[in-house]
Amino acid sequence: MGTKKNGDATNTGGDDLRWHASSATGVLYRDHPERKYGRRSDRYLAIRYRSGSGKRNLEALGWASEGWTLEMAVNLLHELKQNIRSGERPQSLKEKREMQEAARAEEARIAERVKLKRVTFGELAEAYRSWAKEHRLDASNVEGLLDHHILPVLGPRVAHEITTADLQALGDTIAAKRPLSGRNKNNKEGRLSPQTVLHALKVVRETFNYAKQTDAPGAPGTVLFDGPNPAVITHRGHRGVRVQKADARRLRVLNDREIESLLGYEGRRHEDVTELHDMILLSLDIGLRAGELVHLLRESCDPIKGTVSVIKGSENNVSTKGGRSRTLHVGQLFSDALAMLRRRMASPSAGPYLFPGQDGAARDANGLNRAMRRITEKLKLNEGVINAQNRVVWHTLRHTFATRMLEAGADVYMLKELMGHGSVTTTEVYLHLCDLDKRRKALARLTLSQGGEPGAISLGQQLS
Repeated sequence: MGTKKNGDATNTGGDDLRWHASSATGVLYRDHPERKYGRRSDRYLAIRYRSGSGKRNLEALGWASEGWTLEMAVNLLHELKQNIRSGERPQSLKEKREMQEAARAEEARIAERVKLKRVTFGELAEAYRSWAKEHRLDASNVEGLLDHHILPVLGPRVAHEITTADLQALGDTIAAKRPLSGRNKNNKEGRLSPQTVLHALKVVRETFNYAKQTDAPGAPGTVLFDGPNPAVITHRGHRGVRVQKADARRLRVLNDREIESLLGYEGRRHEDVTELHDMILLSLDIGLRAGELVHLLRESCDPIKGTVSVIKGSENNVSTKGGRSRTLHVGQLFSDALAMLRRRMASPSAGPYLFPGQDGAARDANGLNRAMRRITEKLKLNEGVINAQNRVVWHTLRHTFATRMLEAGADVYMLKELMGHGSVTTTEVYLHLCDLDKRRKALARLTLSQGGEPGAISLGQQLS
């Protein structure tokens, strides 16, 4: 697209070649004085907008006969304006074309290196990073681990030459680092947690797995990486990368007084406080993960039935952490949650999300953690708490939901479905948060339901 023909629209001679405003703001056109396309004159499109510095830009696109349509021009203009506001690239059609050309050249270079088995881990990681941005709720965490811990060590290494011993050394290197943020950043003895080491090694493992299943660009049928995955992780034995098994379970569950103080929190900006109140309330009521909450679509909410569907994948195909779709009934634990859902669904929204961020886009899940940190400091919910596992964080809302469901009579298998867990083993972790007597009852229901004997609580009974 965009190649010139006889009577090019950039020719300024003649009244017939003046720019005209189209029906879409910022999109201009010129009609060819002679050539027809379909039943009308061939039309040349252009876009007009202001750059980040305020300079007026006019960029020619191409002829209708070359495939350009008004819709394509509008979409391109919207993309560039969005990028200018956010600071992302590209911010002009020229830059977009340059980036596309550079990407094609990079694809050809990587395809050749794949054939020679000389592709670097950094090249595999960039391919995985691009995929994760579109498909993983925790993409920002993946990027942080890659940039801060993994790529500085493995980036230039040839992927086929990386061994388990190399990854063991990587884990040891990460474990010896001091944290750059958090409560221990000023502690000379503070080190990154075993959980951070484990997460980093999992990203390495996922990168190799992705490369083993993904064709090299420009080389269909040839995967990016065809060797064994060196990032096998083990907590015992001699095979694979050994990591210290960390108990990262959150021990804190909110009591009635703490829940009341969270829901009654009053900040400086009423609008922000209302949004946080509603998100906290829904999280307590149905136990959504932070990433699921910020990507919850309005179309997945039924205010009449009082249900919310957490879909595996969203409009951007972003998967839930456990990869399991589920439908949840709102108002089971907190009746106010259903009234809140109906109020929000009856109000106009700036975007497709139930809790939209700026310009109607999805919120950043990490922003919820920052907001909770501010609220807990204001309410002094973590005052005097030393053990990180006892601190109130956003995920504490999900733990509180799980514990209350078990104490209300849900069995472990039922809770597994409500939480979106892939394995009941993950769900059983929540038993340690329950009152001892209620824990015994939950375990008894688990035993009965496994044996199929009378007494197991059904899905319908628990939601009724």
